[in-house]
Amino acid sequence: MMSMERYSEPYNATGGLAAIGVLNQLGRPDTEPLEVLVREAVQNCWDAKRPDSARIRVIIGRSTLDQAGVSFLRSHVLVNPPPGLALGDEMRAGMHTLYFADFGTHGLAGPTRADRPGAPRDFVDFVRNIGQPPDKDFGGGSFGYGKAAFYIASAARTVIIDSLCRTDDGQLERRLLGCALGQTFDVEGVPFTGRHWWGRMENGVPEPVTGRYAEEIATALGLPLRNSADDLGTTVLIIAPSITIETGDSADATMDFIAEAIAWNFWPRMIDTAGGAQSTMKFSITDNGKKVRIPAPRTHPQLRGFVEAMDRLRQEPDASLADEFMIDSEVRSLRPARKLGRLVIKKDPVAPADLPDRPVPLGARRTRASVHHVALMRAPELVVTYMEGPIPLAGRMGYAGVFKSALDMDEAFKAAEPPTHDDWVARSVVDRHARSFVNIGLERVQAQCRLAAGYNASVRHLSDADAIPLGEFADALAALMPGQDGPGARRPSTQRPTTKRRRRAPGHKDVDAATEDVWVDATSADAAAQTGSSINGGGYGNDATGGAEQQQSTTLPPPKPMPLPQTKTGGTPSPAISADGTAVISYPFELRTKGNRIRLEATVEVMTNDGGQVETEPPVGYEPPAVHGWIAPSGLRYSSAAIIVGPDDADGHWSVEVALREEMMRIDLKVERA
Repeated sequence: MMSMERYSEPYNATGGLAAIGVLNQLGRPDTEPLEVLVREAVQNCWDAKRPDSARIRVIIGRSTLDQAGVSFLRSHVLVNPPPGLALGDEMRAGMHTLYFADFGTHGLAGPTRADRPGAPRDFVDFVRNIGQPPDKDFGGGSFGYGKAAFYIASAARTVIIDSLCRTDDGQLERRLLGCALGQTFDVEGVPFTGRHWWGRMENGVPEPVTGRYAEEIATALGLPLRNSADDLGTTVLIIAPSITIETGDSADATMDFIAEAIAWNFWPRMIDTAGGAQSTMKFSITDNGKKVRIPAPRTHPQLRGFVEAMDRLRQEPDASLADEFMIDSEVRSLRPARKLGRLVIKKDPVAPADLPDRPVPLGARRTRASVHHVALMRAPELVVTYMEGPIPLAGRMGYAGVFKSALDMDEAFKAAEPPTHDDWVARSVVDRHARSFVNIGLERVQAQCRLAAGYNASVRHLSDADAIPLGEFADALAALMPGQDGPGARRPSTQRPTTKRRRRAPGHKDVDAATEDVWVDATSADAAAQTGSSINGGGYGNDATGGAEQQQSTTLPPPKPMPLPQTKTGGTPSPAISADGTAVISYPFELRTKGNRIRLEATVEVMTNDGGQVETEPPVGYEPPAVHGWIAPSGLRYSSAAIIVGPDDADGHWSVEVALREEMMRIDLKVERA
């Protein structure tokens, strides 16, 4: 049998990408490296699915090479290990190999050289190019860096790629090539990038071996058979995998972890829904020929709630199916009015998980104590992450939800994903409209999680139509005395004090009217500009030219003033439980931004026993009460004493939360244009 040849890539005159740069593309996610590998490998399989395939099959296998197997690898495949690579040291008897093989996919078709035209570009994008995103609509990937996970998983930073595809003339072709990413090095003054390939040299380029020779090598390495069009697809063999999982007593649990990671990340594609979608992924795992069991999502104690939520999500919304244990909500933005996705939450009794004494997938780790999470996903229905919601008020109850973005929002949410596709980070989205959609979507999901957690009993949930913001008024909120009957109200004073009287804050001249359900104008720091006075750079239509020029323009009509924001009371303060479990007093109010960006500030004032004076000289060492948080109309929580909001999604009912204390308190709320 002929032997393959090694080619190491030198730097060219215009530079190049060092192999170490490829290995760093995935960053350092808060996920076990083995789970990152499973997610990236299977996601690549899904993105390669053929349109005519009802489902894809993914086979994952681990083998141990004996001395004969290692000798074959050294002498015929990965020959002449290069500098800057640990391949030579790792190829020894007892070495493991780990492969991921997909069926029902395209295989790595198209030209094998990056400088040649032709489509598809699957081979060059996976084997040659770096950072080339997939061209599949609604795919799971977006960066083209996921293949780095295969090299990172190898102690030798080396893989062997075996693929069965169709050529331009429709014929089946088997292709096999070795690839490695090592350290940069010099040979006789010539610098090399650290990228290497093993194949057959043709015109100075390492081409894949094909046909019978490729089949013989694949068989010798124990790779899955590929004999017909039904076997189209690709196998990636990792040489000397270094990312393993061990139990507390040092027993190997690598393949069990992989089985769990499959279930936690790909269960939406593994399940059948009665009267709906059928499973589109089938997995099998072997360890040296022994089958490894994959958890069944529908009966899994932590996953079954998510599965039931997915069953509902795959059905058309139906009000007749509503019940107290299921929330089915369309998630929308208001301005512009767009559907962002659909959320279904299933409420059920839960118990702490009995997890093994070893690392577990991220989803299992997050739901260890209780399931109060939502599985976030896009159109491909691959789990991005499990977003934690508020802890339920009822300790034995939990909830499991699924949020799936709308088809026309897929690009917006995809743009929020890091290279590992395991989170939605709105601030990383460049387009401001898309960034807003992601932010609003996540806020709406959290608001529904509060309902599922039971917080709607004391803190009213605000729908889109109810949207409500913060306002500026103090006395409009009644003081609350904990321990007395009823929610408490503002106490009338029979005698007006003459000293230490609380000074009314700006904007409070109509406090009494506000308590009678009248909207009160907020403070205007630029009142002069609003009345048409000439102020340089006022920002409301003035030309900022100043002096004589302004005097010459007295015949021009004054700029139309922006209306002032308005606030009014939203009801009686009442006890509540905050999202973090803190007992608080919730002070409700309403806000109209009138198109302004608003700065809201709250000060907690301690009242004397008669309720008519503010305590101005607290005892030494006394720690005054402070704002615990704000609850926006969308359900989003802020923790600062002063915040800036609006104009979008800020109109509506708000609440200011103050930790429950024995003192009589009231809130001085101030609203100004930001």
